[in-house]
Amino acid sequence: MLPNNRKMATNRNKWYVVWVGTEPGVCDSWAECEARVKDYPGARYKSYKTQEEAVRAFREGDDTREVLRAIARGPLTHVNYEAFPEIIADSIAVDGACSGNPGMMEYRGVDVMTGAELFHQGPFPDATNNIGEYLALVHALAFFHNTQNGHTAIYSDSRTALAWVRDRKCKTKLARTPNNERLFAIIARADAWLATHTWTNRILKWKTEEWGEIPADFGRK
Repeated sequence: MLPNNRKMATNRNKWYVVWVGTEPGVCDSWAECEARVKDYPGARYKSYKTQEEAVRAFREGDDTREVLRAIARGPLTHVNYEAFPEIIADSIAVDGACSGNPGMMEYRGVDVMTGAELFHQGPFPDATNNIGEYLALVHALAFFHNTQNGHTAIYSDSRTALAWVRDRKCKTKLARTPNNERLFAIIARADAWLATHTWTNRILKWKTEEWGEIPADFGRK
């Protein structure tokens, strides 16, 4: 659905899942996978034909969560699950980051329980952070729709993006430029997807004031 750049290219051959390595998660190339597992003791990884199969294997593998808790990154240091049991473990978090306003923007989604990155798009020139937050939410919804996952919750810390998704339209006032024509095409596809689909995944506000930074935060503040 969203965008057709390197992360969503349809002509790639394989996607890779790293369970044990320097950074567990889903890789879109062998070079990235190799960098995470080469010379790593007990590395565990596997290739898949599609992104959907890879993410499903990473999230739903029999021992994925146990392995990720025990090795490499461990629990996120800024999320205290014992102190905040109301945080839903079966969830992902999305966030956007923008250098300037407008400026270069990117967005991503991560597994809340492990912090492993599940998707990452950008950079997009002449964009805004609100647009990134919006596209991240729609990306997550479209992915879960494509993988027939109607139960995993989605967290965002952006009230603006949550409102735009609720209204099923990106209401940005960003000016069009020659550099962001592709971005506006992606926004149009996102709007069209929301207008023609329904979902059962809960979309929730991340309570930054109580829980700390959202797990998908880019850490650039």
